[in-house]
Amino acid sequence: MKKVEIRISEDSNEKFEKMAKKAKLSSEKLMSILLEAFIQHDGKVFTGKWAEGPGVRLMPDWPRFSSGIIKIKESEMSERSLS
Repeated sequence: MKKVEIRISEDSNEKFEKMAKKAKLSSEKLMSILLEAFIQHDGKVFTGKWAEGPGVRLMPDWPRFSSGIIKIKESEMSERSLS
């Protein structure tokens, strides 16, 4: 598994940390699971011109139906299992 650096705002990080804590996962593990599920269940990102630019518009298209339940073994729940 490849390790990457992801930057998010402080506000988003605080909210994400709360979600991860509720799931009893590290924020890194939860982010990894969510991104993997997005890709594996055919999530898409559309891009286009941004009239007010310069720049680009992005529109994430999350899978429309539930992606199902993701099962995580207790041994996989720590940050160490990411590497």
